[in-house]
Amino acid sequence: MPTGVKRQADKIMTEIQKAGSMIMAVKAGARADGFVIGLLCSGSITDDTAQWLQAQFDAATEQKLKELSVWSAPQH
Repeated sequence: MPTGVKRQADKIMTEIQKAGSMIMAVKAGARADGFVIGLLCSGSITDDTAQWLQAQFDAATEQKLKELSVWSAPQH
């Protein structure tokens, strides 16, 4: 992956991981999706790289949403 692409991917991953709310996590996940689609459409990455990168972003978003939903769940 080109250095500039990796740097931006790392920024987006950090946004996902540091999201303070479920809305922010979903927004960062959507940004990641658009980023991968843009890279793929421009020919900057291969299909395999796009699938791998999307899987990384999806896993991070899912994990963050789980963390936030547990954190915000009412305690009885």
